[in-house]
Amino acid sequence: MLSLEQIRMFVIAAEEGSFSACARKTGKVQSAVSHGINTLELDLNLELFDRSSRNPRLTPAGERLLRQARALLQQADELEKTAQAIDKEQETRFTIALDDGLLLPQVFTLLKQLEERFPTLELELLTLPSTDMAAVVRSGEVQLGVMFSEVEAAKTTDFCFVGQLEMIAVCHANYPLATLEHISISTLLPYRQIAVRGKDKRESSLLLSIASKVWWCSGYSEALSLVERQLGWAYLPRFMAQHLLDNGQLHRMKLAIDHVTWSVPVDLIFSKGEPHGPVFSWLLEELKKLYASLTRD
Repeated sequence: MLSLEQIRMFVIAAEEGSFSACARKTGKVQSAVSHGINTLELDLNLELFDRSSRNPRLTPAGERLLRQARALLQQADELEKTAQAIDKEQETRFTIALDDGLLLPQVFTLLKQLEERFPTLELELLTLPSTDMAAVVRSGEVQLGVMFSEVEAAKTTDFCFVGQLEMIAVCHANYPLATLEHISISTLLPYRQIAVRGKDKRESSLLLSIASKVWWCSGYSEALSLVERQLGWAYLPRFMAQHLLDNGQLHRMKLAIDHVTWSVPVDLIFSKGEPHGPVFSWLLEELKKLYASLTRD
């Protein structure tokens, strides 16, 4: 029967270039390494090393099997780490959903840190309109949601207010509204608004459309694409539009109803009464810090 220890000796000896180097790296005597590799060769009925020179060299069979041996060791290590995670009651799978209007670049930095902290975790990342978030959290499909605040969601899930995100009215620089100053609601009537709503066709209670003509999207990235193509104007998260405002492709509209920049509250939501493991606890605290820092800035 093949031994993982012998396979590890084979891989290390091949990478280090000698049995003695393998012995030093594994903390074994050289004779134990030689015996282990000899036994592996007998079990496989193959010669893995050519020992005719001072330092053993891989045979063609050894070169062919080295890649698979490395993969086998990696799988064994992952199996051991996953078993340790289960023993520590760490989640093995986790689903997080964000409104794409809240999918800040810093979120991906945070997920990189998550991967480093919990290397065996299987993560599912979803983007959903805020109005669809509570249902998937209640059903257990999603363990943690990041959304624009919804009163109804707060009634059926646990939630934590974490900050506010700036929303600004924008249009393409060549769109007719870009030439107007202090735009009133009545001025907007002839122009199409691009707005976001969920699969049940319900708008967010804090992000209601105000124009008489509307095209609907399920996310702010889609809305931005339509605005870029001069198909209408939209309220968008400032972080999504800022680089296009800076390079002159988009224009920030001066609406009479926006005396100051509009900031929309952001909530983290999760199931009521569910036990939470270390992945949930770590993500919850890091997301709190992330969105709170935006409010301070």
